[in-house]
Amino acid sequence: MAKISNLRCYAGAGVILSALAMSVGWGIRGDYGHEAGAMIPGALLGLAICLASRRADWWRRATTMAMCGAIGWAFGGQMSYGQITGYTACSSLLDVTYGYGCLLLIGGLWAGIGSAILALSVTQPRSYLEHFAGPLVVYWILRVFMDLTGVTTWLVNVWYANDTDWFAALSALLVAGVYAIVVPRDRPACALIAVLAGGWWAGYLILTGLLGLHMTPPRSDNWAGCVGLFAALLAYLYKQKNHAAFTLALYGFLAGGIGFAAGDFVNMLGRAQAGPIGHYEALQGLDYWKWMEQLFGLIMGLGVGLAFLRYARARLTPPAEDQNSGNLNTVGLLFLLLVMMWSNLSKNIRNWAKGHHIPEQLFSMRIEWWFLLVAVCLSAIVVIAIVRYRRQSLPLAPSSAFGRAQLLFMMLLWIPIIGALLQAFPGMAAKGVFFVHTTCWITGGICSIIVLSLSGQPWPQPEPELPASLPRAKSRGLPPGLACRSFRGQFPRQGSGQAWKPGIKYWIALLLVPLFVLVLAYLTVASHKEPLFGSHLRFVETNQR
Repeated sequence: MAKISNLRCYAGAGVILSALAMSVGWGIRGDYGHEAGAMIPGALLGLAICLASRRADWWRRATTMAMCGAIGWAFGGQMSYGQITGYTACSSLLDVTYGYGCLLLIGGLWAGIGSAILALSVTQPRSYLEHFAGPLVVYWILRVFMDLTGVTTWLVNVWYANDTDWFAALSALLVAGVYAIVVPRDRPACALIAVLAGGWWAGYLILTGLLGLHMTPPRSDNWAGCVGLFAALLAYLYKQKNHAAFTLALYGFLAGGIGFAAGDFVNMLGRAQAGPIGHYEALQGLDYWKWMEQLFGLIMGLGVGLAFLRYARARLTPPAEDQNSGNLNTVGLLFLLLVMMWSNLSKNIRNWAKGHHIPEQLFSMRIEWWFLLVAVCLSAIVVIAIVRYRRQSLPLAPSSAFGRAQLLFMMLLWIPIIGALLQAFPGMAAKGVFFVHTTCWITGGICSIIVLSLSGQPWPQPEPELPASLPRAKSRGLPPGLACRSFRGQFPRQGSGQAWKPGIKYWIALLLVPLFVLVLAYLTVASHKEPLFGSHLRFVETNQR
């Protein structure tokens, strides 16, 4: 009983870490926006779950979990929700209810897709995951080439397509098809990429093209593509009998939807200065938009952390390590430390230049080239460190998988926190800006304390019980339970996939969601008499009371 209690306390600390890590990450995401910004909270959540799992097999996949978290949450970055919050700022119950309903869908898609992709990192064999290294690199190179040469801009001008990222989905289809032909061994990865891209196209063409549905006209209809992508991903997981990832995606959908709606409710109370906010001057001018974003992440991280650490952690048998760590770890580190960081931090330079906080030139050379020189130097440090690490000749790297995961978490946490502070520093005299970034540092400090307090001792894992129908391969010297090349890790110790069906509590919570939306809408309308600043009507003017 003492061991069970200790494990639950450890999992509880992990859930808190997941919530706080995604909260601070989502606050930073608000400073940078879009897909690149959403990678930060996704990567932090993946690492938080990894560190708190007390599973050595998950620790060995820390880089993969962080990369899958970043990629999974990046998908949702294409969806716009700024206009939707304007609907919830109306004084019409119909418009406000519609706004909260849309936020619930967007948040659900964001976390549902993210949870499913993250779940692949702990349910699939190493050999399956390694197939993604090549296609992901080719896709990124193609996208960079399109952006630098102006091809992306040209495609958008040729076909606007409701301001969607259709060119990204088309590029993914192209890469998946060509790469599958050129490198047949990586066809499993290409198949999933094609499923996701094809699902996006099906969702957009059916919901927007055929049915004419527009969530936030004239803003982007990427939401329709994400609906199709999420449906295709669920179908893929169901067909692959990956019951764990399928269920975790459902839990993520619920957590993300509730988080987005609840976060915006706090934003509306702040705008309306309702209740104590209107009575106490100290609570006014605190930038409630940023508090909305951080609450998004807090609730979403809490729900996803609960699903992984309290529900799935003890049920999942170790995924098969049927291949040595290959190119995926290298690609993951380059992606997390270079691509993700520079995709976001480069925006600091643009904003500093826009605000005239830096000179235009230095020694007759544009200031951007000086920053590029600094970026090349810093990137060279990262590349050299990764090369030395792959050769097992980097004393700086911790010897244990858990220690390396701790170090990676600290880097992915504090580099963006410091970067966001430097970007906002010229406006730090504003009360709201100062308080938001102060709380980001406090939250980051709490996360760091929890991470440093976690034990590096794994919880004993019993040998997994594989179904009798699953053929075994030769062990190749692997530990017990890890010898099957075809094993996907999705089978719980209880046996069949029936154990992965969401429980009654999940379905009750899902059924209560419409009531939750109506209550939020009613309380929001009751908090103010006139439309709030920035409000937008979705329906006819007569709805406005």
